Amino acid sequence: MLLRRLAPGLMLLALTAPGAFAASDPIDPEKQYSPAYAACLNSGDAIKGVTAAMAGCTNEELGKQDARLNRAYKAAMAGRSRAEQAKLRTVQRAWIKRRDAECREDLTGGTIDVLNIGGCHLSMTTVRAVELERMVRR
Repeated sequence: MLLRRLAPGLMLLALTAPGAFAASDPIDPEKQYSPAYAACLNSGDAIKGVTAAMAGCTNEELGKQDARLNRAYKAAMAGRSRAEQAKLRTVQRAWIKRRDAECREDLTGGTIDVLNIGGCHLSMTTVRAVELERMVRR
């Protein structure tokens, strides 16, 4: 499942920055999460397995990673021509649709869906943020 989530991001990276990074440079989203996320999950009701508390931790981290993605996207756009900006905008919009669709694929209708969709959004958003940051650095 993780490979299926990473593959679209890697393909998008290839479309926007051909040859910039080898496919052997995978991104482990968990290594990118803030220390506060682990601390949140390992405290209070979250460590007891309370869904709402765990979801709260994930949503807080998703907010941080989404802000990171937005900063990286703006930086990537700033260094590009209008044509390149249009291409990156199109790719980014497609990525958002793909992320949302993929994260809905495995929903069961149960309460675990709150954690599954949040975790999926967090993972995919983090990977995309790193991809965009790499575009800026090259």
